[in-house]
Amino acid sequence: MTVTSAHWREPDLDLDHDADSEETGETAGPVPVDAAEAEAAWAARVPEVLAEVAKGYQALITHTDLAARLQADTGIRTRSNPQTWLGRVLAVAAADDVAQGRPPLTALVVHRTNGTVGEPYNEVLRVTGQAAIEDEVARERHAAEARMECYRWAGANLPADGGNSALSPRYDMVLSRGRKKARQEAEPDVCPTCFMAIPPTGVCDNCG
Repeated sequence: MTVTSAHWREPDLDLDHDADSEETGETAGPVPVDAAEAEAAWAARVPEVLAEVAKGYQALITHTDLAARLQADTGIRTRSNPQTWLGRVLAVAAADDVAQGRPPLTALVVHRTNGTVGEPYNEVLRVTGQAAIEDEVARERHAAEARMECYRWAGANLPADGGNSALSPRYDMVLSRGRKKARQEAEPDVCPTCFMAIPPTGVCDNCG
């Protein structure tokens, strides 16, 4: 059976074929589902997956890995890029965290390339009655504090001092590279003769 839908449910291969299938010789195939049903199923699974992640101190999961996990766990697959649907799924999950009294588990989800929660994290802030944070570094630090709530809630094995909030390792590396580049660009050119800083004119005041 060929599925033309963008979303489908994989057959349960552990179940016996029904009588009709055995009589006709047909095998069970994927069943098309609509986008709303798929996203609802994925959103319902998010808290369980992220609760597992939160059991590891400073643990994170990328958007890509979460999208793959949700599809594997639910048996509902899609041809659509996660960028087109995962944000909506996380928004629903964030609202459910609030309704169920859980910490903001979606703060554990970061981009693979730069390690940030990104602008979608503002949805977490919105559903918790907070204002959006436009400054990237401030937003990432807020998410880091939220992750500490998640680790404590999940019973992660924290250090003796209780642990500290931290930016993702990848984002911390991005910031470090940015600071290093800024320092290098700020360093003045030095005259090779007198070793004094050369002014913007490009001509050494001492040596001409």
